Amino acid sequence: MKALIQFLLSLKTAFWLFTIFIVIMFVGSLSLPGNLAFFSGIDETPLFKWLKAAGSPGTTWWIYALIIMLALLAVSTVFCTFEAVLKRIAKRQLFLKLSPQVMHMGVLFIMLGHLLTASLGIKTDVLIKRGEEKAVTGGSITLQDVKVWKDQNGYDQDWEAKLLWSDGKAAQEADLRPARPRYVGAYGLYIKAVSTEPDVTALVRVCRDPGALWALLGGLLLSAGGMGFIYGRFGTE
Repeated sequence: MKALIQFLLSLKTAFWLFTIFIVIMFVGSLSLPGNLAFFSGIDETPLFKWLKAAGSPGTTWWIYALIIMLALLAVSTVFCTFEAVLKRIAKRQLFLKLSPQVMHMGVLFIMLGHLLTASLGIKTDVLIKRGEEKAVTGGSITLQDVKVWKDQNGYDQDWEAKLLWSDGKAAQEADLRPARPRYVGAYGLYIKAVSTEPDVTALVRVCRDPGALWALLGGLLLSAGGMGFIYGRFGTE
């Protein structure tokens, strides 16, 4: 047990894990140009759902290997951070002394956020007609109307879709426009496209990102730790 702890606390362990991670990522990336169609949906679906649906372990093995290496790096980071906190907790200017560990915790929270989104997130596109109601995970959406503004040449310049979102208990109206999503509870609603011919339809993306707040917290800790590290090295001289 002691040997395992020393192994996880070693900087050499972190170095070699990161080196192996880079090698696997490089080797895996070589398969991307020849399998563009296969990997085309990886950004449109939460990672673990995509891996389950994709199958083909001979093509996706390197993604699983990267996940394992990230998990090992996370465990190593937790052990190193915990040891550093115990050693420095009684020192003055604690935050400055622990700024590298604050950065480590920020990275861990970011990784946790991505893990939650990859495993529990939702990202689905719904094509819906005016007056139609469609069920989605967590509720249902009804398209009430669509407006399209055209320029002087007759091209679509802007558009708006009026939706009704229901979670089974209460209904809430949502007006969607390009780059202006609406958030209802834990869900984000985005308009991707609309059409008025031959039928009034809208293509709506429904997302749920349970890791967003964790990733935001991680980013804030990473930034704060970075500023503390810089100040501790140069601001106190």
